[in-house]
Amino acid sequence: MVLFKDWMVRGVSACILVVSLYSPALYSQVPNPQAPSINPFPNYANNGVVNQSNNRNQIPVTPSSFNPDLNRQQQQNRNIMLEVEQNQKLQETAMKEARTDIEELRGAVRYTLQTYSKFEGTQFYYEAFKKIILLDTTFSLKENNFLVENAYFGNTLDKAEFDKIITQSGDFIHAKMKEQGYDQNSNAAKNFMLFQFFSETLQLKSTNQKHLPFKYDFDDYRGIKNYAKMFVSKLLATKTGQCHSMPLLYLILADEIKAEAYLALSPNHSYIRFPDDKGKWYNIELTNGMLSTDSYISQSGYIKSEALQNKIYMENLTKKEMLSGLLTDLADGYIHKFGYDEFVKTVIDKALELSPNSVRANMIKANLDSARMDFVLRQIGNRPLEKYPQAIDMIEKVKSQYSFIDQLGYEDMPEEAYQEWLQSMNKENQKQKNEELTKQLKKALSNKKSTIKG
Repeated sequence: MVLFKDWMVRGVSACILVVSLYSPALYSQVPNPQAPSINPFPNYANNGVVNQSNNRNQIPVTPSSFNPDLNRQQQQNRNIMLEVEQNQKLQETAMKEARTDIEELRGAVRYTLQTYSKFEGTQFYYEAFKKIILLDTTFSLKENNFLVENAYFGNTLDKAEFDKIITQSGDFIHAKMKEQGYDQNSNAAKNFMLFQFFSETLQLKSTNQKHLPFKYDFDDYRGIKNYAKMFVSKLLATKTGQCHSMPLLYLILADEIKAEAYLALSPNHSYIRFPDDKGKWYNIELTNGMLSTDSYISQSGYIKSEALQNKIYMENLTKKEMLSGLLTDLADGYIHKFGYDEFVKTVIDKALELSPNSVRANMIKANLDSARMDFVLRQIGNRPLEKYPQAIDMIEKVKSQYSFIDQLGYEDMPEEAYQEWLQSMNKENQKQKNEELTKQLKKALSNKKSTIKG
């Protein structure tokens, strides 16, 4: 909301009062030439002696009378009339010119952001947006996520190599499950092995093939300096990632081994949820390789009741909502590389169509609307804002968008608070809870093994 207040200060400064070209005071100072001239003083003549006689026999004054004072008054009146007529014509001309200027100014103001379409690399984003599968039963997280990341790298990622790594990882997980005696059809077993794949060192006895765990990258984990830190491709290349890339890779591998798992959100964070074979749900925190409870996630202090009511946090995301998130990632990467333009609007409008309550998509829309509003107000400058109703409407829409985000229950979680919350999982009570949940899951898997053997 601080950002919006900054915009509003700029908007108020642009609202300058207009001084009308019509001035009633001007006309109040001009005598009416049609009104009779009333002399408040007595008629003095003959060296100042007052004429007390009756005026009925006096000769009426006519324009042809040789009265120098009267001719002077008539000339003055005529001059005044000419001046008034001249002033009226000048005012009419000025008003016409002012109206013309205003119309020209209105036409000159551009209400859409300048495009980056001529910049090298934008075409890859346009292509990716067209290719991303929308509302299709064949929706593939692996394919669509690759399109998002490949657009950022200018279509230079090796798709064959990416697919190969995913396939080999899936084969390794299946082989390890078989080696451990787990039921290949057990959703709990699949997710538990996936969990171990991310958090432990695993080795296949048959081939001595070893897999090392993924680690959390605390350096620029929000991708502010290097947006590629958010990507699955970076995670695969460096074995380090954060709460955006790790859950995405988990779900890509879950699809590869046909496991049921879901992405869930909390403030500035995402994590994994999955059901065991009896319907009990588990939360996986890949950032530190631990199982967690709903109560721990809600203890961050930044989850409002409104957010829970609007289901923006701690809920399993549907495929439509996942696709909305990928489109938001596409828009976010574009913004980091180029900036805000109307292509961002096209992508975010589609993301919000799929998930109207998406906090990230709504925040990008708010920033986009603010950028467009600032662009318009810069063009208007110090001109009267009331002459630009479309600009005023834009200001109201920005206010409404920020208000909607507040109503969703969003509250910004400072980086320090997020770091503190992440590190709190390493406290003794959380470690004990993780061990307890792990034992429960292993026990369920052990019982499943016995059933299979029997």
